[in-house]
Amino acid sequence: MKHLLVSLLFCTAATTAMAQRAKVASADENLKKEDLEKAKADIDAALQNDKTKNDAKTWLVNGKILEAMGTKQKSGALAREAFASFKKALELDPKMKEAVLEMNRPLFNVYATIANVGYANLNEQKWDSSLINFKDAFEVADFYNSKNLGGTIPTDTALTFYVGYAASQAGKKDDAFTYLKKAADLQFKGEPALYVLLGQLYEEKGDQANWLKTIEEAKTIFPKDKRFNDMELAYYSKTGKTNELLSMLEKKMAENPNDEAMVLDYAIRVDNIANPRDEKGNDAPKPANYEELMGKAEAAYKKALELNPNDATANFQLGALYFNRAVVFNKELNALDSKQQTSPKAKELQTKVEGLMNQALPYFEKADAGFSSKGNLEASDKQTYESCLYALQKIYAIKNNNAKVEEMKKKLDALQK
Repeated sequence: MKHLLVSLLFCTAATTAMAQRAKVASADENLKKEDLEKAKADIDAALQNDKTKNDAKTWLVNGKILEAMGTKQKSGALAREAFASFKKALELDPKMKEAVLEMNRPLFNVYATIANVGYANLNEQKWDSSLINFKDAFEVADFYNSKNLGGTIPTDTALTFYVGYAASQAGKKDDAFTYLKKAADLQFKGEPALYVLLGQLYEEKGDQANWLKTIEEAKTIFPKDKRFNDMELAYYSKTGKTNELLSMLEKKMAENPNDEAMVLDYAIRVDNIANPRDEKGNDAPKPANYEELMGKAEAAYKKALELNPNDATANFQLGALYFNRAVVFNKELNALDSKQQTSPKAKELQTKVEGLMNQALPYFEKADAGFSSKGNLEASDKQTYESCLYALQKIYAIKNNNAKVEEMKKKLDALQK
């Protein structure tokens, strides 16, 4: 009887193991039928049984079910559980034959689900959550690419940038620097903010060489983004290298005297050096050689217009140079007390204001014609054109030309729609 009892116990154990393996097979079948509830119930039973809970196949099927649920529900939590299950399967059986056929697509979906949750967090400005999800997505990709599963997840340069961006917004500067630098190394060109943020981080680190290099790269990739001209000027100003900048620009000018874009770029830079602004955009003190710089800027603007008389930007910039000088004198005039308003000093200032406004007017009018003929304007040109129209409106008001004032108002209204 003892022998018979032992035989029966062995038989029962074998039957139980077979039943639990059947649960794994049943879970897989229900997954194929997209009956995820039944599939999960079956695989949970197999995971709770001593005979199958350490079987790589059990964890593989569990991972596939969790992935399907996570993808359907767009759940980062379920996707993470799926990833953990896939890792467990390969820990139990590193040479698992089914892995290439059955883990390839689900692991990619896990990566995509977690990354998409990160993007959703980013849009909601949940910076810390976004950073966590993005970093987890990279962990999935690194694991996938290390296991020879029949494919690779290529490095996503956009995702690399957004990890750095989220980290920056979350105040995690080390993470921000790591990922932003990697995105720049990968030559990501989708967001100028990459170079703005990376430049700021290099500035904070006191790494002047890479600070300048980042700005120069950004100017090449985004030539119309004025922020990088401002950043370059800030670099030379904060490092006390304004003279080096001017020497460099003048050398380029001498080498390419008929390059309209270079001449105009030089003029704008010198103009900006003469009229610096602080970090909040307010006027900063003028440099000691202000008059010299303004003379160089004016001459360069005129040279640019010799090369291309109809360039809307060059016309605006020269008009703005005269207009802004008029504004300075007008402020000085308005600061005089009532007794001084009829003094020779007041008359002198009034004459300067009117003369400079008259100098500015034809250039603004030509810029107006140039911008209006372009049709749809890029954001930078639209901003410049808006400034041009405001300046024209002001000049026409001073001249009591009400018809022109109204015309400029209509153009501004149309531009802002």
